[in-house]
Amino acid sequence: MEVLQHVPYFSCRLSLLTLLLAGVAAAQPAPPTRQLRQRALSLQTTSPVEASIHVAKGVLTTLTFDSQLLPKSVMVQGRDTHFERVVVEERTVTLKPKVDLAADERLLLTVRFADGAAPQEAIFILIPAGEQVDAAVEVLRRARNAEALQLELTQVQAQLAALQGRCGDGGPTGLILSGLLDSDVITSVFKAAVPPGNASGLKVERGVGYRTRAWTVVTVRVRNLVGQRVWSPGVARLSTARGQSIQVKSLRTDKPQLAPGEEGLLLVETGAPVWQAEEELLLELSDTANGRALPIRGVRL
Repeated sequence: MEVLQHVPYFSCRLSLLTLLLAGVAAAQPAPPTRQLRQRALSLQTTSPVEASIHVAKGVLTTLTFDSQLLPKSVMVQGRDTHFERVVVEERTVTLKPKVDLAADERLLLTVRFADGAAPQEAIFILIPAGEQVDAAVEVLRRARNAEALQLELTQVQAQLAALQGRCGDGGPTGLILSGLLDSDVITSVFKAAVPPGNASGLKVERGVGYRTRAWTVVTVRVRNLVGQRVWSPGVARLSTARGQSIQVKSLRTDKPQLAPGEEGLLLVETGAPVWQAEEELLLELSDTANGRALPIRGVRL
């Protein structure tokens, strides 16, 4: 009977203790919700201290470098007291804090590079994260700074001005001023032929050759027959009938690709001719995607 009298007393104490513990748990602040972000930063050669990296307890932060590191030279301040994981590889450093940094706390991460080029090292400041945590940071060491880009832009502008001074506004007068067109230019219209049995599904309409002492250009009109796949010529090979290879300087087209039933103009440029003017040449045009080739005989330059 005495035991039965004490049961309600202990039940009340247990219930009260449960309510108190629940109230304490509810009063604890919930961990902040942070956004994981990815970003890139460029190293400067003028200052060893580069940028702040936002880190947070339990969140992995990985720095990826475009140059190889010296893993043994990587130093993380507070490594034993503040981090549960630090992984250093040839091009990456991964950190996982086990505590949140205090609001005014700053830790240094120092890395050195293996090739000895400038900058030889970089120092990053680890700071407590606010609403965002740096989950992935791409570190660009070889990126050029604004001064280098401005210098290159100035050089390109000077080259462009010199070219415009030589060529004027383009057109025939510009070609003459540039020295690319003179009185020795020879034009020849030729009847191009595709070898019998060629299954490329392409037809050559006509061809014209232009020859000077300094360069030659062959132009051909090609039709992609109806029912064929799209053709995107990207490779040109030129050779003599004797099998001598001729170096091609460029291949240009008036259309990037020919749809079924469509016709386009192709221009192939070489350097100074080393073959005889009366020689017949072989031109082969190929699609870079699928290798669909069009051999053209009877080319004259």
